[in-house]
Amino acid sequence: MNIQAQVCGIILLVIMIIFYARYKSLRLGTQIAFQILMTGMLLCIFFDMFSIWAIVRIMRDHRLLVYAICKVYLMTIVLVAFLGFLYECADVYGGQKKYWKIVGIGCGAFLLECIVIGSLSIGVYKMGRVVYTAGPAVLSTYAFAGSFVISNIIFTIRKRKQGNPRRTNVILLWMGLWSAAALTQFLNNELLLVGYAGALGILIIFFRLENPEYLTDRVTGLYNHDALLLYAKKLYNLERPFSVMSVWWNLGLSQADDGAREQAVMIAFAKRLPKFAHTKVFKMADDEVWLIFEMPEDAENTVAKVQSFVEYGRRELGGMVQTEYTYMPDTTLVSDYQEMVSLMQYARWKSRDHGTSNFKRVDQAFVEQMRQEKQMEQMLEEAMRDDRIEVFYQPIFSTQEKKFVSAEALVRMRDKEGKLVPPGAFISVAEANGKILPLGEIVFDKVCRFFTRESLEQYGLHYIEVNLSVIQCGYPELADDYIAIMEKHQINPKYINLEITESASMAAKKTLLENMSKLMEYGVYFSLDDFGTGQSNLNYIVDMPVNIVKFDRDMSQAFFRDEKAKYVLNAAMQMIHGMKLKIVSEGIETKEQYLAMEELAIDYIQGYYFSKPLPEKEFLAFLRENEWQNQEAEGEAIS
Repeated sequence: MNIQAQVCGIILLVIMIIFYARYKSLRLGTQIAFQILMTGMLLCIFFDMFSIWAIVRIMRDHRLLVYAICKVYLMTIVLVAFLGFLYECADVYGGQKKYWKIVGIGCGAFLLECIVIGSLSIGVYKMGRVVYTAGPAVLSTYAFAGSFVISNIIFTIRKRKQGNPRRTNVILLWMGLWSAAALTQFLNNELLLVGYAGALGILIIFFRLENPEYLTDRVTGLYNHDALLLYAKKLYNLERPFSVMSVWWNLGLSQADDGAREQAVMIAFAKRLPKFAHTKVFKMADDEVWLIFEMPEDAENTVAKVQSFVEYGRRELGGMVQTEYTYMPDTTLVSDYQEMVSLMQYARWKSRDHGTSNFKRVDQAFVEQMRQEKQMEQMLEEAMRDDRIEVFYQPIFSTQEKKFVSAEALVRMRDKEGKLVPPGAFISVAEANGKILPLGEIVFDKVCRFFTRESLEQYGLHYIEVNLSVIQCGYPELADDYIAIMEKHQINPKYINLEITESASMAAKKTLLENMSKLMEYGVYFSLDDFGTGQSNLNYIVDMPVNIVKFDRDMSQAFFRDEKAKYVLNAAMQMIHGMKLKIVSEGIETKEQYLAMEELAIDYIQGYYFSKPLPEKEFLAFLRENEWQNQEAEGEAIS
């Protein structure tokens, strides 16, 4: 029965080694350590079987040789325990100097144990078909192997946050299984379970952690996202210089309607990539691959191949493949592999700023830009958490009623010292990382609470304008979330006017219209903000069910600088009024500008001529100071 168990263990290990050899390897520290561990376990089981054979077959004539073989087997048990410890250290420390220091100390301890085992006596026993060893050499083996196992368990638990969390559980499972088998064999020498239990543990590690299929894409054969993280981590740990390139492409809408087309493009691209010994290719998404170069000249040749792929797309795919790529020649610009990955992902997000170029080179200035935005992202998260988000209000004047009838709510953020952070510094960051949704809800909640708490209608305000970003407009649950906030504060929805931008109506028109329909049915009104900017035209006013159109500051100011702009503004105003919509002119800064807009019959005026955006207390004070003007205007209207 003992022989059968050992044979099963050897068969398992041989199958794993053959399977492992079929796949290309990234030569990661954990992969190398696992291969060494498998080899060590194979030796352990082999010498276990060899010692059994020696005891049965040659014990009578070659007793000293049998003792030597049995002691080598005991040494391999300690070796496997030591290699298991090094395997976990390889995950935590990689190729760092600390790892090699541990290797040196461990090798010294292992050699010492070999000397101890070699010098101690060993007893060999045979009872029918059952054979086993005992004595001081065996006890020292249990002691040394146990010390490595216990060290591994303690190390794994203490470093669980630094290593792979899944690896922690698997290592503890293997150590537990092996320890249980060793304890059983120690209490019952007739059951030789250590070798088989060790092989079974290696099998668990293989399927849970070291199966090479987990690091490759089955369709293209390229390495996947997880493989890139592990490989980049290895290179940073070894302090080995390398460069990285991200390549992605866009298919035309007619060709991006199914995954088969994207897959075909990926396969075609993978085939056309150059094959360099020191270059690794990783599939990051269906439309994106990353390349890591350890030789600078490989990167230059790859750029030419990428350009040839663009030509291939034009020739074979009807010109519908637009390829872009980002190249970071010096990865030492960033501190670790995680920042490197974030930087390359950030570069793709910023690709819309490339203009006519489809290539971006990452330099020190770009790295600093990303770090500043990351710092802003953290500051925004902390401000949202610590209630340092405020709402300022800029009054809006009615040229017909001659009083302030509304205000635009504008988000502001304070840093830890209480200083205001310019909105332009954090709004784009919030839109990029998805924080614009919770940020928008915070602003809307504060507006509703402020309006109901202070009863702003008593000051003659008809409504408050609240901006919606492009991301919010494309969020399917926007209407439900905002209705819930309004119900929470029991605010009349007629006091809410939501501002959408022309770009928002382009980006998520269907979702936006669904949200608008639900909110308008509830009683909310809408404005089209920043009219005259972006890529829109007058048709958007027709398509969007809005009540108010806002001329942005640039358009308003152009009226006073350019004769052509006057004709454009007049024509737009006539058309908008013809559709029974109101107009707000933003950015009015002088009395002359105000009078000119009033003469044009612009309905509402907003700008520094009346007031800059004000925090809640100052805005209330402003309303109270101007309340007499509102009452006087109302009296004139009655008379």
